[in-house]
Amino acid sequence: MVTFSIPRTNVIESDDGFSVEVLGPTGLRYVEAGRKLWLDSEILAGPAGLILYSGNMKLEGSAEMITLDVMDRNRIVKNVRAAFRFRGFEIQVV
Repeated sequence: MVTFSIPRTNVIESDDGFSVEVLGPTGLRYVEAGRKLWLDSEILAGPAGLILYSGNMKLEGSAEMITLDVMDRNRIVKNVRAAFRFRGFEIQVV
């Protein structure tokens, strides 16, 4: 079972080697195995908390979207969802 910690208010770290950082109302930074990805998202009012646009993931600092295979994309979405559940929020994925 993955456990989480909150080293900073906007960061959720796992003992499984990934972290999720809220960058503002429209973006997340996902770090795993030294790879930093920018994830398009939108903070919502209410219990849903966040929409994650799973088709918009790119390497941090790059203007181009990257192509992730289905297994990578699903793992990232699952990890982000678990991190937010730890904080008490459910996310929607589109």
